[in-house]
Amino acid sequence: MQQIGKRQMSILIIVFLIGSTPLFELGIKAKQDAWIAMTLAAAAGLLLTVMYLRIHKRAPEAGLSELYMMHFGKWLGGAVGLLHACWFAYESMRNVRDVGELTSMALLTLTPKWIVMLLILLASAYTVSKGLEVFVRVGQLLFPIAAVSYALVLLLLLITGLPDIHHLRPVLENGFAPVWRAAFPDLLSFPFGQIVIMLVFWKYVAEKKEIGRITYWSQTGVSIFLIMMNVVIMSVLGPELASVSSLPLLEVVQLIRLANFLERLDVIVTLLLFIGLYVKMTALYMASVFSVNAVTGIAYRYCVMPIGLLIYGSSFLEPNNTYHIWIGLDITLKVVPLFQVALPLLMLLVGVRKKYKAKTKTS
Repeated sequence: MQQIGKRQMSILIIVFLIGSTPLFELGIKAKQDAWIAMTLAAAAGLLLTVMYLRIHKRAPEAGLSELYMMHFGKWLGGAVGLLHACWFAYESMRNVRDVGELTSMALLTLTPKWIVMLLILLASAYTVSKGLEVFVRVGQLLFPIAAVSYALVLLLLLITGLPDIHHLRPVLENGFAPVWRAAFPDLLSFPFGQIVIMLVFWKYVAEKKEIGRITYWSQTGVSIFLIMMNVVIMSVLGPELASVSSLPLLEVVQLIRLANFLERLDVIVTLLLFIGLYVKMTALYMASVFSVNAVTGIAYRYCVMPIGLLIYGSSFLEPNNTYHIWIGLDITLKVVPLFQVALPLLMLLVGVRKKYKAKTKTS
């Protein structure tokens, strides 16, 4: 069986959760209090991770689909596992489409989206076909590039004095209700609840006893970073401009002008978003393949191509980027709690009930 180390798992969690998140100013419904909504959602995300780890510890050698079958039975659990595999594929498709839209808007305006999307999906499919160990090594290579690039962007923003703290005031102008509505379920679902995917990959971590500690630290670090990025974007653009911007981070970086020499840093942001989108789409694609393999018994290598074709074909269902974003941020985020909260919670309760029955019989 493939195995990865605890540091590799940590990098996978960090790069996956960051992913395409900086593409959007999340929590904008709360206006200048978006960072408070992010903080609430991040705290709730950690509680979800506690639940996922409790479930994982019941069968450390089982993946998500195996856990479904253990808790709900072979047929019902298998059906739920396949449903979750379809959801992973759908989420991967969304990232494929994000790459196509980003490239068309920011880089290759005359290149057809279908070519860009085909190329990035082929790269992702090749990585998936090589297995988890190769994928996490790719993540290890990309992580330093992403970390240095984000640090450089933040440093340049501070040097140029673009952030204005007044854009974050007044705090809680309209009370706590808008903040709560922005945080739940939208911000909890994306990105923090997406760590449910680790129920697929935790079984492959060699140091099983370290999984909980490493996961908590990694998720906490990502949460702090995402809250900080949210604050920076809001303090530069302000709530009005941030709410109408399709790519807020890109617009922020385009404002950097240093000594009439250093400007046009769009390429850095585009590189960061490509790295995040590639890692996220590949992880979701791989999770779908693992889940289908576990339920059906079809060889892993035979699942890669059909699922890839399904992802690529479905990426054309949305007619334009406005519709794509609306589906993703208004419709999808209302459905995804079924997979992130409802089904894992049901597993947790079923497991407790079984444990209780076993104790009753022995007594």
